[in-house]
Amino acid sequence: MIAKDTSNQISPEEKERLESWKNESKQNLKLYDRIVNWDNFQERNREWESIDADHAWEQFSARIEKERRVLNVRQILIYAAAIMLPLLVGGTVFYYLTVRDGNSELTAESSIPVAAINPGTQNAVIILDNGKSIDLENAGIDQLVEKDGSVITNENGQLKYSESKKSGKEQLRNTLIVPRGGEYTLVLSDGSRVFLNSVSKLVYPVVFDEKTREVSLEGEAYFEIEKDASKPFIVNVEGVKIEVLGTSFNVKAYSEEASIFTTLVEGKVKLNTRGENNDCILLPDQQAVIEKSSHSVAVNEVDVQQFIGWKNGLYSFADQPIEDIMRTLARWYDFEYEFASDSLKAIHFEGGLNKYDNIYPVLDIMQGTGKLKYKIEGKKIIFM
Repeated sequence: MIAKDTSNQISPEEKERLESWKNESKQNLKLYDRIVNWDNFQERNREWESIDADHAWEQFSARIEKERRVLNVRQILIYAAAIMLPLLVGGTVFYYLTVRDGNSELTAESSIPVAAINPGTQNAVIILDNGKSIDLENAGIDQLVEKDGSVITNENGQLKYSESKKSGKEQLRNTLIVPRGGEYTLVLSDGSRVFLNSVSKLVYPVVFDEKTREVSLEGEAYFEIEKDASKPFIVNVEGVKIEVLGTSFNVKAYSEEASIFTTLVEGKVKLNTRGENNDCILLPDQQAVIEKSSHSVAVNEVDVQQFIGWKNGLYSFADQPIEDIMRTLARWYDFEYEFASDSLKAIHFEGGLNKYDNIYPVLDIMQGTGKLKYKIEGKKIIFM
């Protein structure tokens, strides 16, 4: 709709929807202004002109030739627009869209044969308090009972705890581990929901005590916390305490990354680090970046959808180096990657993709810009 608006081709109904979207948040308005800003257009045009158009068209044409179905002209134009319009509007952008027209379905087909690099699935391992480990994807277990009587149900990629009526002094703890190429949802005994991303681990009580609700996280998770003023909810992440009463927020704290990112969607959170005077309060649409080495904290206003989209099946990247993009995608698609030269790591891309789609069309479109080439060896992607 923004593209139609800038070219005066937008309908009154679409214009109304666009204005409503712009007024929803400051981030939406800021994004709109950034896209339509003339200086940004000139910069994008310079980048667009730098692309080897002949090479990109050869890539696109070769892909069309390999389609399994006969495509009519209208379908081809729709497919080309799906790839090229984001490039014109957003700089070097990659979007993979599946286009359906009647009973026909148009899909991109890479020159690489179907191989081992596939989207992730709902899978995880739970470690019970007694140390027993259970593969939730393959064990075929839909219900567990902890020794305190707590009932744990496992269904459709979700692990749900029901608080035991029994009383006991011992607090049992479970651990949920999500591997590469996995995701899982956890409903804690108080009703709070935790969405765990790939390569993540959460340690939590089977039943919370009377004073606090406290868990420990490695990796990335999105939290939707039930309100309880008498019991603050605390997330422990590498020496950082994130304290909330009832709110929605995302925490990313992978061991191989230099910073911890806490992004607040709604409510309020307090961060307490090991550094002196580093406590801070986050408000909605803010992100705290904590440097692990120094424990310094920087708070920025952000578009939260860029950082929580993974929970809803979407990855979004805003002008990020390909090395960062591949690091994120590799966790979900479970592949390795390498660059033939360090200069390739600094190439920036911007855009997004449905994480349940095949990754190959995204790689083809990146290659189609003429900025790099790639090849696949088993489960390794090599950029040249």
